[in-house]
Amino acid sequence: MVLIVPVSCKREFLEIVPKGQTIAITTADYEKILNANYLATQFTAGVYEGDEMAALQPYFNNMDGTDLLRQQRLFRYEARVYNAADLPSEVTGETNYIRKLYLFNKVINEVMDSKGGSEEQKRALLAEARMGRAICNFMFLSDFTKPYNAATAGTDLGIPNLTVADVNQKNFKRGTLQAGYDQVISDLTESLPHLSALTHRRKISRLAAEFYLSRVYMAMNNFAAAQKHLDAAFLEVQKAQIPLTLYDYTVVLDQENPGAAGSWFPEGVLGLNNVPIAANNTEIIYNINAGWFQFQAVNAFVFSPQTAALYAPTDRRLNLYSPFKLFTTTAYPQGMRRRNTDFFNGINIGPSLPDLYLMRAECKARSNDLSGAVADLEVLRTKRIAGTAALVPSGIAASQQALVKFILDERIREFAITGLRWLDMRRLSVDPVYSNHIDFTHRIYGPNGVVTATYQLTPERFALKFGERMLNENKGLEENP
Repeated sequence: MVLIVPVSCKREFLEIVPKGQTIAITTADYEKILNANYLATQFTAGVYEGDEMAALQPYFNNMDGTDLLRQQRLFRYEARVYNAADLPSEVTGETNYIRKLYLFNKVINEVMDSKGGSEEQKRALLAEARMGRAICNFMFLSDFTKPYNAATAGTDLGIPNLTVADVNQKNFKRGTLQAGYDQVISDLTESLPHLSALTHRRKISRLAAEFYLSRVYMAMNNFAAAQKHLDAAFLEVQKAQIPLTLYDYTVVLDQENPGAAGSWFPEGVLGLNNVPIAANNTEIIYNINAGWFQFQAVNAFVFSPQTAALYAPTDRRLNLYSPFKLFTTTAYPQGMRRRNTDFFNGINIGPSLPDLYLMRAECKARSNDLSGAVADLEVLRTKRIAGTAALVPSGIAASQQALVKFILDERIREFAITGLRWLDMRRLSVDPVYSNHIDFTHRIYGPNGVVTATYQLTPERFALKFGERMLNENKGLEENP
């Protein structure tokens, strides 16, 4: 079913006829499989690896438990994230993206022979499943392979090519990195003609596919190809059959006017009370939840003083983060803040309208369309920052390199503590011009704001190691350095 299926899971997940269920026969059965295979994931390693993050004592050392140990090791950029007897979180449990590959492959391989549906319905379900597989494989690549470099991708290790729903599969030899990205692009491209306009935030659409093609090409530093799909995505935005628009944070997150219509205030103990759930959030295109919240870790991980310095005083995005330690009125030192929303709904790491604007702004800036980049950037910033501070400074707007760096900073301001910065760090690490935009040092601070420890990111740690158990139970799987 997955790269490795624990013995304890075999009866629960892999029976020929699962208890209380039936074998998929009709087209409607396969549609139900897809609807149930919603992408809530364990794609969370990047949350703790991003360079916008810092850690605080004594909370960092006081975390206890297997997953909390994983978080500590990820933050310290350690080679060993999992103990010898453990399987990676990315391949265990019902919400991980590798396990979901089994069900996507089942639909891909069987739906065209299902009974009762039209050819059009079957091809639409096939397209959704292929896109789901592409998303899972892109997550797999982003966690367990080196950043894409066109010069070496033909020989760099990629991921096993999992295209069949066979629980007895034993050989998991890794292909090349180029083959992995080619498979993702092929699945997305072939899906496009058979996908529909956006009708639901948990249903795969043509807009979501265009978004992911853009994200994948940006991961490959192919910005011309990315912009082509971004432009197509914006055409799809106009065809959306549900509301799709940016929230005006200068209104909904105005702490001075919490009684305004649509305000996300008041703020409770566990965050803002009125933040829309994913199904109703008009900025979300396709909701992919990454669960991350644990009480023992909530005070341990914050955004860094360097990140805090990126925000203007009138940037209302700051109100998504708390300056106070949980259940106290004690402020974090040096402007550091913890995320105080999404505790129980998870972080949306899927396609979103803000990401569309920021990706296209970066592509335009890199192609020297500076005015176009500024226009896209200011559409977002005027919805986030009150007053004239929302405008891109003229000196930055006139310089290509300054503008690209400003957009990369804007991505940190928009997506701090979500894990999306890690995707940017990966592609920037092989960027000949902007690799200096990465801070390769993680810092742990004491209660007084003084640095107590530092940890360095090395090139090898852009890829997680599988661990001994994973290697022992999967023939042909090769470990990362």
